[in-house]
Amino acid sequence: MIADLARLTRARLGLMAAAGAMAGYLLWRPRPSLGLLLTALGAWLLAAGCSALNQTQERRRDGVMARTRQRPLPAGRLGLGPALALALACLALALSLLWAVGGVGTSLLGLAVVALYNGLYTPLKGRTPFALLLGAVAGALPPLLGWLAAGGPLLGHRALLVAGVFYCWQVPHFALLARLRADDYQAAGLPLAGLALSGGWGRWPLLVWLMAYGTALALVPALGLVATPAAKICLATLALGLGLGGAWALRRERLGLCLVNTSLALFLACLMADALWRGI
Repeated sequence: MIADLARLTRARLGLMAAAGAMAGYLLWRPRPSLGLLLTALGAWLLAAGCSALNQTQERRRDGVMARTRQRPLPAGRLGLGPALALALACLALALSLLWAVGGVGTSLLGLAVVALYNGLYTPLKGRTPFALLLGAVAGALPPLLGWLAAGGPLLGHRALLVAGVFYCWQVPHFALLARLRADDYQAAGLPLAGLALSGGWGRWPLLVWLMAYGTALALVPALGLVATPAAKICLATLALGLGLGGAWALRRERLGLCLVNTSLALFLACLMADALWRGI
């Protein structure tokens, strides 16, 4: 049962949210601290709670998809009650931590993540592929959570740019995943299956999103968010690689997905390493 409860949290997504929150925190307060660790934990718990709640909402749909039918709820290994209890406990603890570190504004932004992801994106994804654009807003908020927790202003341009990188990353990420899992998405009746088609939400609009992601990456050193030469070179190389290899990546979905995901991880590593270096 413990292993099944852990599967509800989808730890890898939580780690990405925690890393995004840490990057936002370090942009404003570039030094290690207890607040940084608590913010990362709060962001991880927030993502875990949203994921567990999402799986209670989508348990029937998950049961018809090969990728998800072995999750604890559709497989019958876990009841709805324990899953809901875990989701609510994670969310309550996450919001408490965010409030303790950054005050009411940070916890309210955490609530906005839940409202967007579980309240709007999850029910709408079965009706329109454009729900992805709404869900991407929730996924782009971890850097802002960290920024606010560190004491930064809500509309700080540095945090908004990092959130923009997160936002632009999500559309190519989920579109390439949809291409790989097209049969699953069609079996579940999800309009996101259209992302796998050559028209509409096909290759050319997707290439535009990928270029937007690369441009957002390039703006980070251009606007002075990083100061060390190594970070500038790393981010410029990532942006150039996406620009030159974008069309190729969209024709090779698995490698393209690896490229897109690795680029975000490297972006966060560069951002945090640069901030910590400046804070020494």
